[in-house]
Amino acid sequence: MLNKDRLLRDNRLCKALVGLSLEELKTLSAHFSSCYLTYRKNNRVAHQRKMGAGQKGFLPTPLDKLVFILLYLKCYPTYDLQVFFLVWNEPELVAG
Repeated sequence: MLNKDRLLRDNRLCKALVGLSLEELKTLSAHFSSCYLTYRKNNRVAHQRKMGAGQKGFLPTPLDKLVFILLYLKCYPTYDLQVFFLVWNEPELVAG
């Protein structure tokens, strides 16, 4: 999993990984969270379960999703690099 706590403590690391300062990331995160929630509500197909029920994703919070998107866009990591940094179990992914 992403070490989000370490990223949010180190301004230099934040700029190096996602290209934003801590303040910029926090501001963007607030806007991203509200837009993401609005998008999820507006584009929801009729389901039996309420929103938020069911299995949680690998990136559970909007901030996790935002950091992953920004890291991907800035660095464009290969699949192997993502596996290394995000501690996914590669055999499970390849077997699918």
